[in-house]
Amino acid sequence: MNDLKKVTLLLVEDEPDLRHETAAFLSLYCRRVIEAANGSDALAQFSAQAPDIVLSDIRMPIMDGLELTARLKELSPGTPVVLCTAFTETSYLLKAIELGISAFVRKPADADQLLASLTKAALPIIQRREIDGLSDELRANLWEQLGGAPAQRSMADQVAKVARTSYNVLLQGETGTGKSRLASLIHSLSPRRTAPLVTVQMGALPVTLVESELFGHVKGAFTGADRTRIGLAERADGGTLFLDDIESAPQELQAKLLRFVEEKRFSQVGGAEERKIDVRIIAASNLNLKEEAAAGRFRQDLYYRLADTVISIPSLRSTPEAIFPLALRFLRESCEELGLPSPLLDDAAINLLTVLPWPGNIRQLKSLMRRVVLETDGVIRSSDIEALADLPVKPEERTSAEILLPPPFPCTMETMERWTLEQALRHCGGKRMKTAAMLAMNYYTFRRKVEKYGLAGTEE
Repeated sequence: MNDLKKVTLLLVEDEPDLRHETAAFLSLYCRRVIEAANGSDALAQFSAQAPDIVLSDIRMPIMDGLELTARLKELSPGTPVVLCTAFTETSYLLKAIELGISAFVRKPADADQLLASLTKAALPIIQRREIDGLSDELRANLWEQLGGAPAQRSMADQVAKVARTSYNVLLQGETGTGKSRLASLIHSLSPRRTAPLVTVQMGALPVTLVESELFGHVKGAFTGADRTRIGLAERADGGTLFLDDIESAPQELQAKLLRFVEEKRFSQVGGAEERKIDVRIIAASNLNLKEEAAAGRFRQDLYYRLADTVISIPSLRSTPEAIFPLALRFLRESCEELGLPSPLLDDAAINLLTVLPWPGNIRQLKSLMRRVVLETDGVIRSSDIEALADLPVKPEERTSAEILLPPPFPCTMETMERWTLEQALRHCGGKRMKTAAMLAMNYYTFRRKVEKYGLAGTEE
């Protein structure tokens, strides 16, 4: 019965004494009770005060309860109406049922029966309000976690909507923008959150082993297969399978992925038995897969099966307003992990953070904040940022000759990625391993991209 404390009730009764007495009783249980003497008065009160539920007598002067119900259903079809009357003529009951009332309560009303009928009628309203409240809270929490910029708000809305569905999701964004973290967030908000989230790093697996790692193999399937092995897909049964760097999947594997994504069926390498699992698939790419598919570099039919929902993650440099909130959150998390008090960021440090190019995006920002926490004396200054951000020179000391502008727009994501990698390699003196570490990228993924774009560099 306490649920009624969340609703406002409109009581419509033409007998003054009975109306006041009933209103006083219901006020003990409802958040608020509004009184009306007839149907016409009730319509005016409904328009002015928007109650959640209506309890009305049937036989009243000026406008009876049936006409009132019909008018209310036109104005607000979702508002529950409960009729309370001493008259039980069949014609009245049938008309009321046709109008879609929520319940009948006979006069004189039994208190427990009246409260039970009102609670049952109000339950959908209460549940909808709670769900809306949770959704608003969820979106606000996601927005804060993702950085707080308008682009992040849109992304938070998408995540909140798709997380509870079984839709496949394709995450697209530059390296370091947080695709893995977003996949984890979607999984944690889904009905599958108690089952595993299994990640497959498609770009880090050798071409000869990627199918075996994904689907498993039987004993003797190839040289060295001394036992049957369950693949990562099967380990994700009941949960979520995250296919990172999906654009790296070889063409021959893409054909097998096509059926797997659509039907959730597969066979182990070397095996004849077909297996079926229940899994939700999230894929991620730092390329525009639609463009890759149009250019023939990725299967178009596989793209459309993966892309039930596409979430595009903006780069950090394109959302500078998100940098400061994210930096504060990473500082707080690092300090909590280390048991240290949170330091302050002075204005110069904040300004510097917002103008840095961040080729490694969120991953680079998080790494920098973790290092800064260990070096600070309680206040983080721009000199601390410069010392730890691996800047080749101070921003104000750069000459125009040293600043290589990004390619002019419009340009493809591939062109922008090539430019970013080229600048990062230049910054690190051409050393691939150092560049990959600075960008917080898997080295093998980084090396594959460098070779793809024909960029020079050394292994050491």
